[in-house]
Amino acid sequence: MQIAASPAPAPKLPELRQDLRLEKAAPAADGTPMWIVIDATQHRYVQVGETAHHLLAKWRPGITYGELQAAVAHSSGYTVTADEIAEFIQFLSMNSLTLEPMSGDWRHYSAVAAQGRHGWITWLIHNYLFIRVPLFQPDAFLRRWLSLVAPLGSRVFAIVVACFGLVGLYLTSRQWDSFTATFEDFFSLEGALTYAVALTIVKSAHELGHAFTAVRYGVRVPSMGVCFLLLFPVLYTDVTDAWRLKSRRARLHIGGAGVAVELALACFATFFWVFLPDGILKGLAFSIATVGWVMSLAVNLNPLMRFDGYYLFADAIGIDNLQARAFALGRWRLREFLFAVDEPAPERLPDKMRRLLIVYAWATWIYRLIVFTGIAVVVYHMTFKLLGIVLFLIEIVYFIIKPVYGEVCVWRKKGRRLMDSTRSRITISMAAVMFLWFVTPWSTRIAIPSILEGQNISRVYPQRPGVVERVWVRVGERVIAGQTLVELSSTEIVFKLKVARRKKALTLTRLARRSVDVEDRNDSLTLGQQLKSLNAEIAGLEREAAELIIRTPAAGIVAELNGEVHPGRTIGHSEFVAMIRSGKDLVARGYIAQADAQRVELGADGYFVPEELDRSRIAVKLDVISTAAAASIDITELASTYGGPIAVRPRSGARGSRVLSPIDARYLATMDASNERLPVTAQRGVVYLLGQAQSPAQRFFRQVGSVLVRESGL
Repeated sequence: MQIAASPAPAPKLPELRQDLRLEKAAPAADGTPMWIVIDATQHRYVQVGETAHHLLAKWRPGITYGELQAAVAHSSGYTVTADEIAEFIQFLSMNSLTLEPMSGDWRHYSAVAAQGRHGWITWLIHNYLFIRVPLFQPDAFLRRWLSLVAPLGSRVFAIVVACFGLVGLYLTSRQWDSFTATFEDFFSLEGALTYAVALTIVKSAHELGHAFTAVRYGVRVPSMGVCFLLLFPVLYTDVTDAWRLKSRRARLHIGGAGVAVELALACFATFFWVFLPDGILKGLAFSIATVGWVMSLAVNLNPLMRFDGYYLFADAIGIDNLQARAFALGRWRLREFLFAVDEPAPERLPDKMRRLLIVYAWATWIYRLIVFTGIAVVVYHMTFKLLGIVLFLIEIVYFIIKPVYGEVCVWRKKGRRLMDSTRSRITISMAAVMFLWFVTPWSTRIAIPSILEGQNISRVYPQRPGVVERVWVRVGERVIAGQTLVELSSTEIVFKLKVARRKKALTLTRLARRSVDVEDRNDSLTLGQQLKSLNAEIAGLEREAAELIIRTPAAGIVAELNGEVHPGRTIGHSEFVAMIRSGKDLVARGYIAQADAQRVELGADGYFVPEELDRSRIAVKLDVISTAAAASIDITELASTYGGPIAVRPRSGARGSRVLSPIDARYLATMDASNERLPVTAQRGVVYLLGQAQSPAQRFFRQVGSVLVRESGL
């Protein structure tokens, strides 16, 4: 005898928490009505659509899905499927809005809470970039002072601010050189303190602008405090309750109030900077003006960052939870572009809005890649080397590699669905080609930043500092040994020489009247010694004066003249003056990277490509590579500080000289090009030599390894 199995009981609705409230919210971008579930216990707002609203309106704990469907259809004629109800119940459970989870066991919420708790190390890794510390509850204070602050939000005050700003900008533009030159005065401890005070004033006013505007629209401000951004303290205001407002215009006003206050301060500070006398107040006005303009326009209004500009942009286009929804669309569009799997979009939106959100998502990803990499570098330099490397890797792994890995995992889960289309095969083929290109040693060309010049080159520098009186030669002019190039003068030497000659004349006069003057006759021996001393002093000063005449060390052609050496300018010992080329042979000198030095052999053939496009390339052959890395870049035309391709770090050398130290290890290389016709002037360009084949992967990992070894101090 067979016993029939009893049918499974119909699923019933769970009980919702009693402290929840449902309020109507601002409509979506397409005009669809929206509602907000207010979770006062967790101070959270969950936005739901029209379907969820119909379900919540007829929600009764313990009734079946069918009974809820019938109640919704009877009251509003709205059709709801059982799958939609099940999905909505899962949504409520995941957001802890039901009295008990779907499993019916309180341990589910306990497990969720445990997952949210981290050890202090995990917490620090996730939060060291942004830590929020609430300090006080300002709501009562804000309401008490609102009536006094309210006129600052009027149209009349806005017009006054605009007038001050326009006049200030106009007057500042008339003395723009003085304004920009002021930046140099702030690269000091005093300047840093002034900027810290200005930033405190501007950001405090910014947050008060948010807070007073929120109170003006009836929004409660539960807390204000300090958040640490890259360990730098910045004020913040909690205006989360603004999500309860039904008017997007009101939310725009609250979100834009901070920027408006910053711009107002910048307008007044720019205006008063023009009229204030030099001193602390003028410096503070300059700091407030620059902080206000830069922070408002470059940071706060940037929609790609989670600051005011993001929320203003979200409210302006009518899209709540902007980044999450845009990122979902961006990932969907990326999959469609790469694999063409024809999956439905995460949500239905008008085509124009969908394209806007996809572009926004992709732009934000690129921006984040740049910003997070930059933050990683800043974090590295803010700490000692070992901790800096650890934080750098955490930043790169957590904020860049982890999201990419997560998306790749999604592709792997979809598996065959992604692989069945023709587009997928094309994408995989292109990825394979790129991988092979990356790991295959195919590149045999070695680039060496170089300068082409005569083999016998004399670089001319002053023997002593002085003021340029006259430049006697031109580029390309043929000169003989000892010919005057530049004539300098020194008021100090002229003055000392004049004084010494007057003293000598006086001494000679006293010696000449010894026969008639008893005092001079008695001082004859002293006067004789004094005359010898003055003669030696005058001879020395005359030699120094002669050294002010800069002459050619050898016969040849003036290949280069320093354009900054002109009459009236003071030059020192280390100032390059001219380059004299003698002989008929031609060489290219440059600096080869450490990794490339191991791939090339002496005698390797190559060619020099001049920087000027109208010059033809010249065949060269590697002659010499130095055995030790260059401590400084002596060919200044190749240094980055002079527009060259080699990155250098200037530092002070002996006797006040300026040394250009290369960032990466470089070896001086000399290439022979003696069969070529000599150019009139030295030419900057790149030498390309043939060396051992190397893959881009080898170059990349070798470069990364060398940087890690260098920066770790190993």
